[in-house]
Amino acid sequence: MMSDQARIERALSFIDSLRVDETRSEYFEVAEQDHSEYMMYTQSQYLLSVMFKLLGKEELYQAIRRKHSPDEPDNDPTRHGHKAGDRFCVLEGDIERFYLAGRDDAESNDEIALEALYWLERKHPIKLPEVRYRRKAMKLWEKLLSRYIPSKGVLEMDRGDLENSFYPVYKVSLLGILAKKMEHSETLANVRASLEMWQHRAGGWVTDRTLQLEPDGVANIETTALAILALAT
Repeated sequence: MMSDQARIERALSFIDSLRVDETRSEYFEVAEQDHSEYMMYTQSQYLLSVMFKLLGKEELYQAIRRKHSPDEPDNDPTRHGHKAGDRFCVLEGDIERFYLAGRDDAESNDEIALEALYWLERKHPIKLPEVRYRRKAMKLWEKLLSRYIPSKGVLEMDRGDLENSFYPVYKVSLLGILAKKMEHSETLANVRASLEMWQHRAGGWVTDRTLQLEPDGVANIETTALAILALAT
């Protein structure tokens, strides 16, 4: 059986295959040149820099940050008006940029996970308020965990998922990242087992799975980066 580290190395090789040039400062979203998302989303560049930083790959982190600022506009058409680093910033403990800062509830599974991570990162000079922050994180964690279906390895579909009838793998990865922070070893182990099973032969992860849990689409950089962070120790 392949170890998590070996799977991560395979995934990193897939990401490296998406780089634009030898500088390793920009990466395409997918490998297929005829795909509609064969382009560079600034949010994904930022996420990659966070991933490299958390993996201890400082040179690769710096290469992207020299080219792309967290404050540059997000060019994903579904996130008009946002900055590249205002969503996944909580993964590196940066809560100042977070676009949902201060909120303590959400309906979409990814936002529930990200908000919980925000409250876990928020600090206060007086201990008592910090306990309240932890309670907010716990409430969000319990809400997300109540939607998890371990037998399938997926989260119950939120409103956005129902519109497309897909189970997004990147949201399961965020559950794994949060489970790690919450020290919930059983959920983390279940998420990792699913990610191991779902890894594409090319090394990355496809974003969506059908009602029958079959992959739909191609492996892409955002889902792969989040899966790596869920698998990393």
